[in-house]
Amino acid sequence: MVDKQIGFGGERQANVKGDYYEGPVYNNIRNHFGVEPDAGRSESEAEATEFSSGHGTAAAAGGGGLGVVVVLAVLGYFIFGGDEPFPAISDPWPAEVKQEAVIAAASGWLERCATSTSATPANCPQSITETSNVSKLRWVFYGNPLEAPVIHYTEAESRFDMLGTIIVTADYTASKEVRRVVTPAKYWAKIKWVDGKLDVQNIKEHSAIGDPKVVKEDPKMPWEPAAAKLSDAFTRCARGAKSAMPAGCPEWSPPPGAEKIKWSFTGDPILTARATFDQQFGIYRVKGTYELSVRYKWMGSAKTDNRNATYEALIASTAAGPVVLQIKDTATP
Repeated sequence: MVDKQIGFGGERQANVKGDYYEGPVYNNIRNHFGVEPDAGRSESEAEATEFSSGHGTAAAAGGGGLGVVVVLAVLGYFIFGGDEPFPAISDPWPAEVKQEAVIAAASGWLERCATSTSATPANCPQSITETSNVSKLRWVFYGNPLEAPVIHYTEAESRFDMLGTIIVTADYTASKEVRRVVTPAKYWAKIKWVDGKLDVQNIKEHSAIGDPKVVKEDPKMPWEPAAAKLSDAFTRCARGAKSAMPAGCPEWSPPPGAEKIKWSFTGDPILTARATFDQQFGIYRVKGTYELSVRYKWMGSAKTDNRNATYEALIASTAAGPVVLQIKDTATP
């Protein structure tokens, strides 16, 4: 299933060498790909998995500036072993191809990638490092992955290259533990134009020096509902904690061997929190402070640990409302 969010109309189209298409173009741009977070599950299951543990202008620069960017990108590719540089300019597009069609082709392939249950699906932009004993794997893509893509055409190869950004969440079970990985990533879709049809060759994660920027439009998400969701998230983190906090929550636990553990957040983690919109990845980053108290028994003695830490939460704006993707200590890599 695909959530939709009101997008922003308008495009610029030019069929002269070196010019470009710039978006966005969808009036109903896709917000996230994958199964609805709470679809077909009980409230307790939905809470557990929610916390279980990258509007662009593809402008071609002229003169020496473009040459410097290209040289830096190529040098970075050979010296530092980075990804292949994204094409710096676009050839004239085939007259019969519109930007909407190229984006729709990439959309269809991303739908397939989101429904995969593989830890490393072929020709897709997502993967997790754990590949053995992984089960119940579920992918969801956030951050309006089809908004503001940079699209160039290479006439010699009859290929469209589409650069965009995406937030990938992976919920799965490994070693009998529920885990969540949240990854902001840039992707490159390679789409062939053959016999009057668009054919997606692959969509892969990508990063290279000199890549054009993807800049997404702030949907102006109201703070009040987002704050309420974040407050609920902290409550669920404490409620679901056992020997450690649930995946997707701050990573901290009492010493090994601790028993009869009781967790609680003291104070209000939303009190001084502030949200900023990440234009590259299309999500909100919330920074605040939480106070955590953990009581437990260790080697026969009652112990209490108090923690005061700064956190960053990632919140996606979706058609169904804000979704908290992760709460993480800022000191945690």
